[in-house]
Amino acid sequence: MNKLTKAAIAGGAGIILLLGGGGTFAVWNASSNAGQATITAGSLSIVPNATSGTWSSATGGAITDITNFRIVPGDVLTYTAAFDVTAVGDNLTASVALAPGAITPATTGDTDKNDALAARLTNSASFKINNADVTTLTASAGVQTVTVSVSITWEDNAADNAAMTGAVNLANFGVTLTQTI
Repeated sequence: MNKLTKAAIAGGAGIILLLGGGGTFAVWNASSNAGQATITAGSLSIVPNATSGTWSSATGGAITDITNFRIVPGDVLTYTAAFDVTAVGDNLTASVALAPGAITPATTGDTDKNDALAARLTNSASFKINNADVTTLTASAGVQTVTVSVSITWEDNAADNAAMTGAVNLANFGVTLTQTI
């Protein structure tokens, strides 16, 4: 063997011996209890207030029976209801949105038209809380009653022929609160 090969083998063996014993060095450590503390998780809930909500049309006023309303492009429908909100927690804020399944395609009629109308109305939802253009709530002590208005708009554009004669189900229309981070 040449000198270079012998030196490489000897160097490798030395490194292996050093690595094998590397975990045996003593290291001092200590710990201390920082004191006792208890934290409690906050909460977030929203429930309808005693009365059910109302529907209105931007151009026609109050709607007494939403099931008889025939929406057309350009219409804006608004659902307004009072909700009791419990939002407890330091730094807790929550945003309002449509509840899952709030606007679903009707199960009768033309499925494609129903799907198109449901998508247009769901995607257009805008919100007001206590008649202000805000979509978030902040934590407070106890239960706070808030009025939430949800406006759904059927935008007026040429693509709306796909939703003509479509129908949607609003039986589960509602709102949800989701913590914002």
